Amino acid sequence: MITGTSSGFGELIAKTLARSGHYTFATMRNTDGRNKAAAESLSAWARDEGLKLDVLDMDVTLDDSVTSAVSQALARAGHIDVVVNNAGATKRGPLEAFSMGEIQDLFNLNAFGPMRVNKAVLPSMRERGSGLLIHISSTLGRVLAGLGGLYPSTKWALEGLAESLHLQLKPFGVDVVIVEPGSYPTPAIVEPAWASGVEITKAYEERSSPRPRRSAHLLQESANQEVADVVKALIDLPAGKRPLRTVVGSVTTDGIAEYNQFYEQTRERVRASQGKVVPTTDRVPSARLLEGMVLRD
Repeated sequence: MITGTSSGFGELIAKTLARSGHYTFATMRNTDGRNKAAAESLSAWARDEGLKLDVLDMDVTLDDSVTSAVSQALARAGHIDVVVNNAGATKRGPLEAFSMGEIQDLFNLNAFGPMRVNKAVLPSMRERGSGLLIHISSTLGRVLAGLGGLYPSTKWALEGLAESLHLQLKPFGVDVVIVEPGSYPTPAIVEPAWASGVEITKAYEERSSPRPRRSAHLLQESANQEVADVVKALIDLPAGKRPLRTVVGSVTTDGIAEYNQFYEQTRERVRASQGKVVPTTDRVPSARLLEGMVLRD
C-alpha cells in the first residue's frame, strides 16, 4: 500500500512495485474530484500492462478515510505486507508567517498522516508477526541546510515517530525504515505553497541574505525513479536486515549518511550508559564551553 500516488514519488513507486509483481494498492485523496484524472490514468496503465494494481481513495489526514481504505485492501488481499508512507506536501515561508491552522494542517499531513496509516495496519501486521513500514522523509528531516521552516519541522517529527516505531516493533517482527531523499524535482518542490502571512514573509525577506538557487533544477524528472528503486530494494532485503535510514540522491545529501552513522553510534553509547553515573571529569565539557565566555548586557 502506497500513499500519495497521484504524482511524483508515489506514482513512480506504485508503478515500480506493480511491475515487480507486487499486488499494489495505490492510494490518493479525491479520486472523484481533483485527482480523478490521475486515478483513472493509473488504473488504465495497470490494465494495459496486465498488472495487479488497485487505486483506492485515501486521505491520510482523516481517520475514517484511512480506516476505510485499509479495510478494503485487507478484504481484497487478506493482508498487507508493506506500507509506503509517501503522501506529503511542502510549504515555504518563515514560521511566523504561518497561521496555527496552517501549521497544524501540515503536521497532520506529513507527520500524523503516516502515523494514522501505521496505526490502521499494525494490528494485522503484529498478528502475522511480519510487515514493513517505509517512510519517505527528507534529508531536511535530519540537517537544516538553510534557515529551516515548517516543512523540515514536520519531517523531523516524522523521523522521531518512525524511529520510535522502529525500536518498539522489533519484537513483533515488523521492520520500520526511513528513506531520506535529497532535493528532487517533484511537484511539491517545484510548485510549493507559501505561508498566508504575505507581509510577514516580505519583512523576513528584506532582512535575509540572498539565498543560493535551489539545485533541484539540475536534475531531470527521471531522477525521481532513484527513490522508487530504493524503496523496491528495501522491500527485497531480508526482514530484520534493513537499515533504519537510507539517503538517496546527489543534491542536498553531502555528509548525511555519515551523520546517520555517527548518530547510530552515539545512540548505542547512550543506551549502554543508561543507569550509569558518568564522573564529572569524563563528561563532555558543557561547563568548560561556558568558561571564558564574556557575558554582556
